[in-house]
Parts: sequence; structure tokens; C-alpha cells
Amino acid sequence: MSVVRLEHVHKRFGDVEVVRDVSLQLPQGGLTVFLGPSGCGKTTTLRMIAGLESVTEGRILIGDQDVTSLDPRDRNIAMVFQNYALYPHKTVAENMGFGLKIRGVSGPEIEQRVKTAAQMLGLSDLLARRPKQLSGGQMQRVALGRAIVRDAEVFLLDEPLSNLDAKLRVQMREEIFKLQRRIRKSMIYVTHDQTEAMTLADQIVIMRDGRVQQVGAPLEIFDRPVNLYVAGFIGSPEMNVLDMRVEGGSLRAAGAAGFTAHPALAEGQAIKVGIRPDHVEVATTESAHGALDVEVCEQLGTTMLLIGSFGGQRLRVLAPRASVATGERVPVRLPPAHFHLFDAASGVRLN
Repeated sequence: MSVVRLEHVHKRFGDVEVVRDVSLQLPQGGLTVFLGPSGCGKTTTLRMIAGLESVTEGRILIGDQDVTSLDPRDRNIAMVFQNYALYPHKTVAENMGFGLKIRGVSGPEIEQRVKTAAQMLGLSDLLARRPKQLSGGQMQRVALGRAIVRDAEVFLLDEPLSNLDAKLRVQMREEIFKLQRRIRKSMIYVTHDQTEAMTLADQIVIMRDGRVQQVGAPLEIFDRPVNLYVAGFIGSPEMNVLDMRVEGGSLRAAGAAGFTAHPALAEGQAIKVGIRPDHVEVATTESAHGALDVEVCEQLGTTMLLIGSFGGQRLRVLAPRASVATGERVPVRLPPAHFHLFDAASGVRLN
């Protein structure tokens, strides 16, 4: 199986550097998700791996082969695009087998590979249809099937689900997850959707402004984000971040009782304290650290999201479903065991 390695990769468009010194080794046979907002460099990095963009500096290896200067057709990769890119005048079977046909693969072998991929993706009854006769999810499966028949070393998926509705995205996430586990080929998946990243990935690469911020397993990143940017990007609802300061050996925020400070923190030090909404507890008045002035109540079915002011700072609380209304004042408790401490100036994790 192939391992993809990027060694000090840079990409510049004129004076603009969009990918900055990226060095990565992607797991063999695993699914790696490049995650970040628009403009962070994730798609450009994927396109350099595919050979669709040149590398300004550094090199890219697939297995032991340096592919930095190779054409896309010589890299033995398969790519699934956001817009499906199906030929409207060809049938599903012809779309899936076309890449093999232009590479000179024999007709019987193309037919067998297409048949196998179609069975895998639930397309066997659709092989004679044309794209206009398919739903969005079916077209996405055809695009996946076209990649699978290539039997490539590496599969590259560029935001493949962004054109689908919410319910269909969930279904297709399941399909891609099961498919990758079945074929055990290396996949690189680009998305801005952290839910897709958390549910699909063996490894997540979080990017910002062309730089890699953190690399790790989904729960590793969720439980120990290395900086404020990652902390705010991973998790839904997003992590609360409160301004506190070390005073008299305690962490203190406006409107809240003091919390025992980490021994490594200095007196007077400004701290950003992160805590997940599901770790904030609706409490009794006696056990509360302060009160939440509720401004928004979002009913989520089994739970509800309370959003409001906690001593003048915004706080989100994911609580059991209850009769809480906008305008109420609710006592809350913030367990220090769930605090994530970040330096206020640099945003770097401290604990």
C-alpha cells in the first residue's frame, strides 16, 4: 500500500504564499481529512498531490516514488470532484469505465471492474441510465465508482458532498466510510465541515492561512486542541472561550466565583479558558459558579442549547431538555476538570 508524504511543501501564486512549509506523512490505507475554512490552502494542497498544481518548493512522494514533477496520469491517483464531472451523453456504465477505456484497458476487463464497483455502491440497476436520470446522491456514487475502477494507489476527494442536502450528506458519509474500510486504500478528503471530518477521518489535518495547525486522530484533536484556533474550529456547538486572570492563586472571571489556578500559571497572567458547552452544567444556586442570562434557547430535541451572558461574556450551555425561556437567569457550574487553558497573547495551549 502507498504512503503519501509531503516534505516542506510551499505553493506561491506570484507574491502570495497559499501553502507554507507543509510536512506530513499520511497513514497507509487510512482516510485523512484536510479541514479548514475557505482559503486555508487545503484544496491547493490536494491539487498539488494530484499534480493539478505545481509545487513551488519541497517535494511530494507516493510510496517511495518522488512524484513532484510527474503528470497526474503518471501518479496512479483517482480524484472525485465537488461537481461530479460526469459526461451527460454517456450511461452510468460508460462514465465509470471511460477512464479505463482511454488507457487501453480491454473491454471485458472494463466491464468486470464496472460491475464490481457498481455492486459495491448499489448502482447495478442504474448502469444503463444517463446522469440526468439520477439523483444527486446517485451521481456522487457514480463519481466514486469511476474512481474505484481505476484501482488507484490514492483516492483524492475534494468536498464531494457539498452539493447535497443535509440528509443525503449523512447517507453519503456513511457510504464513503464503509467504502474506505472495504477497499482499505489511502484516501485524502478535503472539507470545511468539521462534522464530516470527525465522523470519517482516521487522521485530521487542520489548516489555517496555508499552515498546518494540528494533525491527529479526531478525538485527540477534540480533547486536546493545541491552540485557540483549533479549539474554536472543532466541536459543534463550538467551545466556549472565557477571559480570566490569575488573582491570588485563583482563576477569576467577571461575574464568576474563583477557580483553583493551574500551578504553572503566574500571578496576574491573562488566560483564555475553554470549556465545551456540554461540560457546562445547569446547577443549583448553592453549587453554581455564576448565572447565565439566557438570550437564546435552541431546542434540539433531546437537548437544548442555551446561549447568553455569563458575567458579560458569551456562554453556550448544552443542557437536558427543560422549561427554560429567553430572559431567564439560570445558575450554572463550570467544572475546572474540563477547562482548556490557553495563553491570551499567543493562543497556545497551556495545560
